[in-house]
Amino acid sequence: MLRSLHVIVAAIQLSQPRVSSDDAERFATALREQAKRHDFDPFTGVAVIFHESSFNPKAVSKNGEDYGLAQIRARYIGGCKDSPNPVESPSAACVAQKQRLLQPEENIRIMAELITRHRDLCQRKVGSTKLPHWLASYQGRNDPRSKRWCKPGKGTWKIVEYRRYLIQELYKRGLLKQRA
Repeated sequence: MLRSLHVIVAAIQLSQPRVSSDDAERFATALREQAKRHDFDPFTGVAVIFHESSFNPKAVSKNGEDYGLAQIRARYIGGCKDSPNPVESPSAACVAQKQRLLQPEENIRIMAELITRHRDLCQRKVGSTKLPHWLASYQGRNDPRSKRWCKPGKGTWKIVEYRRYLIQELYKRGLLKQRA
């Protein structure tokens, strides 16, 4: 879904008022580009990032697994995939990958690729590409041993509801127009 840059910036700053105008525009530009390329609503990206890092591009999870704006699990990405112990003893390639994940545009690009992968997986496994299903998969809620795929949980619904809240607030503020 195509959204104007200024509306995505407004959604980011509504979510996290401490984000500077320059950073909000930088994040919004990357979100808009990737959302167009990977066919998702950028407001979904805003909601995911708000939930995951509160728009802190340097965020690293307490367990050292998740990096950047969208808290991408490094062990499954690029140079970390082949690292035997990516948290306690990462390879040089894994260290470099983790640094790239702390770059907002790269983190958003990988988030978008993961959205596409999880949407495709949910289509194959449960016959659905609906937001709650692929978002649950993105959040790591799949359990192949029990054959549970794409099943939304409490955290999934929290993001879905937050996205809905953003859209309602942007309508109230006159930044979005009702469709005819």
